[in-house]
Amino acid sequence: MDVAEGNTRRQMSHRPGGLQAARTRKLIRQALIELVEEKGFAETTVGDIAGSAMINRATFYRYYQDKYALVEEIVEEVIAELPSGLGPGGHVPVPERLAGWEQLFEHVGRHHRLYAALLGRRGDPWFIARLRERCVELARDRLRAVRDRDTPGTGQGGTAEDLVLVLAANLILGAITWWLEHDRPLPARQMAETIVQFAAQGYFGALSLDVLPPEL
Repeated sequence: MDVAEGNTRRQMSHRPGGLQAARTRKLIRQALIELVEEKGFAETTVGDIAGSAMINRATFYRYYQDKYALVEEIVEEVIAELPSGLGPGGHVPVPERLAGWEQLFEHVGRHHRLYAALLGRRGDPWFIARLRERCVELARDRLRAVRDRDTPGTGQGGTAEDLVLVLAANLILGAITWWLEHDRPLPARQMAETIVQFAAQGYFGALSLDVLPPEL
């Protein structure tokens, strides 16, 4: 599924208001998590989700076009909660960057079953690819804002810059996945410190190894 199709699914998903609607969406999401843990995302159907949530299929379709629209909503909520300090921030002080990353891992920790289900081995490659895609889009937008503020008129970067943004998104997703797969062995603060150190020093610097000369 490409970006346009993902956007269409999101637009076609309904979000009825009210307390009852919020409860129904919560039941649907809980059912999704349990089913992905049990049988994997690929094998989970709308009928499975509706049955586990104890609603009928018609009720599910009042809220979502299909299971991908449900996951698309989750992706957008994740992106909306990402702290501004995570993106390219120009001269953002290190304490603010640490606070931003710590906030991210605290968020993941609060919703660890959801993330573990969708990012884990029984999750779905589409969710991972879509989340990576949205992280890159967010980073690109924030980088453009920094450039417009500091050096107006510099324009966009090229292919090499896109590669760097993809690598950064993979770093985020890889760190989150490792944290969840190992039952969150490090506190959110230590995860934040490791990420910031890696971003500033690179692979060799973060491991206290000698950095190869640029010409090599």
